[in-house]
Amino acid sequence: MLLVFLHGKGADSTAYSAQMKRLADNLSADYISFNAPFKHPTKAGKFVWFNKIEQNNRKDAVKEEYLFSLIYIKEKLLQLKCPLSDIILIGHSQGGGMAVSVGIELNLKSIFSICGDLPYNLEYYNKSQTPIFWFEGQNDTYINQERKKSYQILQKIAVDLHFKVVENCSHTEIDEFFFRNRKSYM
Repeated sequence: MLLVFLHGKGADSTAYSAQMKRLADNLSADYISFNAPFKHPTKAGKFVWFNKIEQNNRKDAVKEEYLFSLIYIKEKLLQLKCPLSDIILIGHSQGGGMAVSVGIELNLKSIFSICGDLPYNLEYYNKSQTPIFWFEGQNDTYINQERKKSYQILQKIAVDLHFKVVENCSHTEIDEFFFRNRKSYM
């Protein structure tokens, strides 16, 4: 089994690496993470999966960058020497939304989105049987309620969705996911 982690906006492949490596060890899985393909516009050495633009009082994804990252992640997964059905893809924040987007296109073991959201200006189609576990941080004040509700997009396209609000979890303090909640799902 292989655990793959997608970092959030403004982070890099080392984000939450201690927790991810412990999780992989607990699951007897190998672990990898890689950087998003776009440099963060203001943070040196940090990356984004896509940038956002202000439209209709909402920040929407730059569609071309989002689609590029979707292909980029799928190609990275397909290059691994591991069957897709043995890959657990976990993403945080922007990486959580990207993980879900990959999970509705490829049949993976499972997807975990931690404090993630999906851009509303894109279209989504479920092409897989991948179970998706959406964890919303109870104390996450970075993602507003409208963005938190984006998991409802998945309900409309008949995804095998498992939704949970994680107590004592903020946007960046996500240890509650690693140490309490994941045990019942993995």
